Amino acid sequence: MPDVLEWAAHLPEVTFADGAEILVEGRRHRELLILVEGSVGISKSGARISVIDQPGAILGEMAVLLDAPATATATALGECRLLRSDDPETLLRERPGLALEIAVTLARRLDVITGYLADLRNQYADRSDHLGVVDEVLETLMQHQGQAAEPGSDRESEAPY
Repeated sequence: MPDVLEWAAHLPEVTFADGAEILVEGRRHRELLILVEGSVGISKSGARISVIDQPGAILGEMAVLLDAPATATATALGECRLLRSDDPETLLRERPGLALEIAVTLARRLDVITGYLADLRNQYADRSDHLGVVDEVLETLMQHQGQAAEPGSDRESEAPY
């Protein structure tokens, strides 16, 4: 992703110490960050889901595009250097290559998740117990468009997900 670093080279650089929270799930940040050097742990609901260490990786894009709070927590694993845009909408309008890179990254993630969901669907479609509902849930998720979905349960709104 060297082009990403070139497109963002004019942005100010910020440094985060080991263990520092870069983005916090559920908090509005309104910034786009691009990794220059270091490793970042990504967690959702307290569970580590990935480690990002590729220079040019973009953080905060989902919250920016959805105009929503951060969807995950990003934590520095060792010292990290990032480029930061406090006006991501303008940055994306002025740097269409960067916007396209984000779109491609999100499409890749969606492709992987869709494949995983299809595997789950195939594994549990013929079940008659509580796992049989996986097929219905996945069908609903795959058809979702437009307004943001609210995770949770109608029975237990504060369930530990």
